[in-house]
Amino acid sequence: MNINLFKTKRSKAYLLLHRSIQFVVNIILRLLFKIEIINREKSFYKGKLILCCNHFSALDPVLMGEYYPGPVYFMAKKELFRKFFFRNLIEFLNAFPVNRSGVDRAAISKAVEVINSGNTIGIFPEGTRSSGEEIGKGHKGLALIAYLTGAPILPMAVCNLKKVSHGRKKTIRPKIRIIFGDIINTEEFFRKYPKREGIDMLSAYVIDDLKKLFSRINY
Repeated sequence: MNINLFKTKRSKAYLLLHRSIQFVVNIILRLLFKIEIINREKSFYKGKLILCCNHFSALDPVLMGEYYPGPVYFMAKKELFRKFFFRNLIEFLNAFPVNRSGVDRAAISKAVEVINSGNTIGIFPEGTRSSGEEIGKGHKGLALIAYLTGAPILPMAVCNLKKVSHGRKKTIRPKIRIIFGDIINTEEFFRKYPKREGIDMLSAYVIDDLKKLFSRINY
């Protein structure tokens, strides 16, 4: 039996349930961690949007989905969709599959559809979790999706959770810092530069912006 719980248009009942889930998850997170959010007012954006974040921990998607006000859609590696129960769970939570072994045109098309339906999509510009303690090189997928949709980008940096869980002495309720940056107007960006050059420059610009934000909270 094939049940597809992934929708690009969500009902008012779903949005109410989403807020309820956020409320519960927020309680759990604040029991486990001390959460500090900087510039949260910058996250209150209406309209199609790309939310991008550095990626050091498996908890990063949870933090993105929790502390951005509305529902966030995600690309998730296709291997997660093999099991019936888990596939339906993450589809309900707005995830769709991507093949990370190459350029997945179907996933890019789905991302464009999601954004053009007025939604927010969360993307890690590094493509995968960073193996070190510094933000890695950005891939071009985020900039390509921005070019195809004209969606603005909201950068969001999260403190290095690897340090919280591995590199330092264990503490009760370690602190997690989250900071939101300024909206990047991608349409204005691509008016200044042609497609190929603009995609390269936007990819680098986003990573540089994330590094600056991360440096403000990594202490």
